[in-house]
Amino acid sequence: MKSTPSHTALRAIRTLLWATIIAAPIHAADLHPTLGADYTVVFDHYAGIPMESGYILTDAPSLARTSDGALLCAAPLMIRGKPRGAVKPLLFFRSDDGGASWKRLPAESDFCCGTLFSHGKALYFLGAGPVHRHRDSGMKIIRSNDDGQTWTAPATLFQGPYYNPASSYVIRNGQFYWCMDEGRSKTYVIAGDLSKDLLDPASWRISAPLPRPELPPAMSRPGKSGATILEGNVVEVNGRLQLSWRYMIAGRDSVGIGVICDLTDDGATLDYRFRQFYALPGAQNQFFILRDPVTGLYWMNATLPTRTQDQDPSFNEKLKRNKHYAMPAGKERRILALYCSFDALNWLPAGYIVVWPLVRQASNYCGMMIDGEDLLVVSRTSRAGRNQHDNDLTTFHRIKNFRDRAAFLLPGNE
Repeated sequence: MKSTPSHTALRAIRTLLWATIIAAPIHAADLHPTLGADYTVVFDHYAGIPMESGYILTDAPSLARTSDGALLCAAPLMIRGKPRGAVKPLLFFRSDDGGASWKRLPAESDFCCGTLFSHGKALYFLGAGPVHRHRDSGMKIIRSNDDGQTWTAPATLFQGPYYNPASSYVIRNGQFYWCMDEGRSKTYVIAGDLSKDLLDPASWRISAPLPRPELPPAMSRPGKSGATILEGNVVEVNGRLQLSWRYMIAGRDSVGIGVICDLTDDGATLDYRFRQFYALPGAQNQFFILRDPVTGLYWMNATLPTRTQDQDPSFNEKLKRNKHYAMPAGKERRILALYCSFDALNWLPAGYIVVWPLVRQASNYCGMMIDGEDLLVVSRTSRAGRNQHDNDLTTFHRIKNFRDRAAFLLPGNE
């Protein structure tokens, strides 16, 4: 007959296990894992573009896979001043070794924001420019048929001061769905027919404008008001199209609140409606959501601040004296976190991608894509930039075996 341990023996075993755990050396890396701390530099624009005066920062970079298997990164620039030579604001970089090294391609184009995507053997960049949020910038598109070496001239799809950085899109039923804002007060959804020429404006439809939902007074503290809406993501959830928007309350005085909208498409009309406000980590800044086709889970990177109001006066005073930080406190961008979700609505922590030690440093405005078992991230990074907003680098991060971060969250069978 097989014997079983007595209660006294079990208690002794548990005590021994806890003593072993407590006695084991604890390393900072064990307590504060950073999944993407080992990065490669895609582009150092301080070194790469000499300036006569002023400086250069970037909008959100984005990634796509070329038809010959390489990685392509699109980096839109915001040029503040005068370069020493002619340069257009959208640059392209290629990696043939999985992101370990990058080579700048000769191609350039007139965009200051947007997203890179592939369809068939062609690559596309969809966005706005060349002037940031200018009334005549328009929503435009370009195509490359040779893996990013050359690109067509921009074709204007919709005229207006539209904007959206790299963010998620949905392809279904032969349609490409994306979104954009106008003046941070109205938002739209656009749809492109992938069976037609995407450079032809007739291949695209646009929804009616959706005004920014009014901020309920109880969502901000007394004396703080106002909000802007921008930088949305489109995802498909159980057959429905859902949009998640950044909602910046009173200059980031209150954070982590997003706007959720719904979209239905009958093939003729894009019916785009506000659903609700909802808790969304990092929604005071840009975030990026994508769906993993293998597990069906959603993944999101988001930038988290540590303080947003005046609960810590000494911290706020240090920020005011720091010439390398642009106020307010809620604009802190040094912590980039990874989340996963079953419904693209409720977000579960899955780890930190990057944590910088200084408030002048930042990883934010990140594009993402899945590469086999790994999650790839390209970031607008301030390592030694003018401040946490005006960055100096575009960086690449590979999160290996990213699905393992959510394995323990999956429910078992009853």
